[in-house]
Amino acid sequence: MMKRLKLFFAVCVYAISLFAQDDVVTEPSSTSEDDVLDEDVSSLDMDSAGVKSYTSLSLPVDSLKDSVLVNLYRNGWDSTRVNPYRFPIDSIKDTFVVDCRGFYPPNINVVTSECGERWGRFHAGTDMRLAIGDSVHAAFDGKVRIARVGSKKKGYGYFVLLQHANGLETLYGHLSKVLVTTNQDVKSGDVIGLGGNTGRSTGPHLHFEFRFLGNPINARNLLEITPDTMYMKSDTYTIKKKESFKEFYTYLHSPAQYYKIRQGDNLGKIARKYHTTVSKLCKLNRIKSTTILRVGRKIRVR
Repeated sequence: MMKRLKLFFAVCVYAISLFAQDDVVTEPSSTSEDDVLDEDVSSLDMDSAGVKSYTSLSLPVDSLKDSVLVNLYRNGWDSTRVNPYRFPIDSIKDTFVVDCRGFYPPNINVVTSECGERWGRFHAGTDMRLAIGDSVHAAFDGKVRIARVGSKKKGYGYFVLLQHANGLETLYGHLSKVLVTTNQDVKSGDVIGLGGNTGRSTGPHLHFEFRFLGNPINARNLLEITPDTMYMKSDTYTIKKKESFKEFYTYLHSPAQYYKIRQGDNLGKIARKYHTTVSKLCKLNRIKSTTILRVGRKIRVR
């Protein structure tokens, strides 16, 4: 009897020790910030019990140096729209410093058109003469956000938009051929396309843009440009809304302007054309987003 009791108590003690191990607090394994940022959660799906699933990261992140992009471009990685951010100029702080080192000229030639208002619309880039087939180079290391072979007669035509770790985005328009693909990593100086005459263009040229949070910056703010040279004025450039976006800000705050409605127009199309939003058009004209637009009538766009 005593032997059975001793055996019973021994078994109980052993069982208690096993359960106690589950309550032991262990130090977490060391995981670097790089490991967290590089973790691929693009295909992470929860079980089918209705738990929320995550289909993709909002922005491709390759290393800690790209964390600046996560903080700046919170609205995500969009490979269809040039400006998906809709970030008001007045909300931009005059403190962001752009690292301009490593710049490579996209093309060196005569400037044929400057950044600013042109024919009643805003021209967001600097146009440079080139021949069809001339090489067009990436200005900085970066990642391809848009590589579009679009309309040969409208807008930018064939174009590439790169996002860079320094916070800038650059756009290269009117290409005859796009040589990169969306999400591709590129190095400064890489050939990303060939010069052309596609889109809204009256002759072969390169339309080149600098953008910050979707807002265009006059290239001459950062660059010295002559027919023979193109280089950064400094190793760094501080974003200042009253200077960096002067041309665009002036255009957006110009006196009241009206647009005559044409066949096929809608509020979204008109808003995109005049760099505004449907809600602002509705407020200016005291209408609803569902209001039927009558061809021939005028609508206030600013």
